[in-house]
Amino acid sequence: MTGKPALVDTNILCYAFDAGEPEKRAAAQRLLARVFKNEETLAVSVQNLAEFAVVTREKMEHPLPDDIITRFIDDIMAFDGWTIVRYDAGTVTRAIGISRAITLHFWDALLVATMQEQGIDTIWSEDAHFSKIPGLVVKNPFLAE
Repeated sequence: MTGKPALVDTNILCYAFDAGEPEKRAAAQRLLARVFKNEETLAVSVQNLAEFAVVTREKMEHPLPDDIITRFIDDIMAFDGWTIVRYDAGTVTRAIGISRAITLHFWDALLVATMQEQGIDTIWSEDAHFSKIPGLVVKNPFLAE
């Protein structure tokens, strides 16, 4: 463990607002609430925030209004319990290599490359394919707590 905060994947952010998945919604909300209650520090990538905006506006059965999406992103950016991680062009080229080497979707590989650059070794996600990455710990908040 690096001591760096675990990263929260986009699916967790989205489930916190998904009325169509009440059990996952409750579990995601519990995890995110720990940050806003100063019980835990977590990280999120700018990529996760962009994906959150797209999924909650365009892909959820009950899309969120833009003001709710914007307010949630603003709340994350303004709250010091969240660590915002960024990537650059070099991260993109590393992601291409990771994607090819491990047969991982490019956007997930970009997240992995970003985490590696930031020294983050844990991700909260329901996506088991992250377990293909050596040294990466995957925590699923939807499994029995």
